[in-house]
Amino acid sequence: MATKKKRVRLSKADAIARLDKMMPILYRNIVNAIRIEATMEAGNAIVQAMPNKTLPGADAFNTIMQSLAFDLAMHLARLYDVGNRNRPVNSRDVASIPLAVRLLRQKRCQKELKARARNWLPHDRTFANVFEEDCASALGRASAGYSNTFRGKFGRGGLRTLKAFRDTFMAHSLMKEVGTRPIYNHLFRLTDCSCDFVEDARLAVSGEASSLKERERILAKQAEQFWRMALLGERDEDDALPDWAVES
Repeated sequence: MATKKKRVRLSKADAIARLDKMMPILYRNIVNAIRIEATMEAGNAIVQAMPNKTLPGADAFNTIMQSLAFDLAMHLARLYDVGNRNRPVNSRDVASIPLAVRLLRQKRCQKELKARARNWLPHDRTFANVFEEDCASALGRASAGYSNTFRGKFGRGGLRTLKAFRDTFMAHSLMKEVGTRPIYNHLFRLTDCSCDFVEDARLAVSGEASSLKERERILAKQAEQFWRMALLGERDEDDALPDWAVES
């Protein structure tokens, strides 16, 4: 007979503290993910637009893309990791979207976060009501966005494929065949969904508002400049490598 797991309760203060610790980690992961996605998309777009897709050293290009895809898959696996299911959920030491949304949907956490939002500008209470409404809206979008992750052709199936690929290939070398690998559409859709969630959750928890879409646009422009130089030999005169890239 299976032993029933002992329930671990979190106080409201502990639940909020967990969210405070999770957000910087989730944000760091999603920034890395969108950097990889932008690099992959820019490279693929240039290759697809080339009249002659025969490249010298094409195998090296494919290796780079495969490595980027594996790296992106690992970031996404971390973002959607539910932790060790044999441990009570409140004692899992994992920063992930599923564990964050579980806390964000609790009424006690929502009430505390909205109360904190009123104090986003402690020296000026003029916008306290507006900030509380902004927090409430962000909480609603984050919750709805997480639910939307599971919908569509690349939703739940993409997460299932990602987990199987992570367990059998990336995290371990198990002696069994991987049924399938995540395709670019799986990875890009999950990146977009996690991007939307983290942006809204970060606003609700810390009051930090930053457009990840705008950051992705900047990263995509930089990636396009690199690939046009690498694949087409084009280079802007004002392009320069950062100091760290040329140091011996």
